Amino acid sequence: MFEKNLQVAELLDIYGLLLSDRHRELLDLYYNQDLSLGEIAAEVGISRQGVRDSIKKAEEELFFFEDRLHLLQKDKTVAEAAERLLALIGENTPLREAAEGLVAAAQNAN
Repeated sequence: MFEKNLQVAELLDIYGLLLSDRHRELLDLYYNQDLSLGEIAAEVGISRQGVRDSIKKAEEELFFFEDRLHLLQKDKTVAEAAERLLALIGENTPLREAAEGLVAAAQNAN
């Protein structure tokens, strides 16, 4: 079965501009706008199978980029470290503000 992978949506946010316009559009319609393969096929004027094949190829490209660059993993690592730091700091206001800034920056990067 062709199931939606939420990680692909995250990868699309990070690496989407590296994809062709067509692949980016199809992934956006499928993951961000939650259209079915049939709805996308009708909208872009290709077969349902053509949509599926293009989405699979675009997903493979996104995973290739992540395998080489690890940007999503780095974002998650920074966010987790910032959350741990925030938990350790307690109520020390200057340090807490700095840690909250790290958490916000990590969340905005995603």
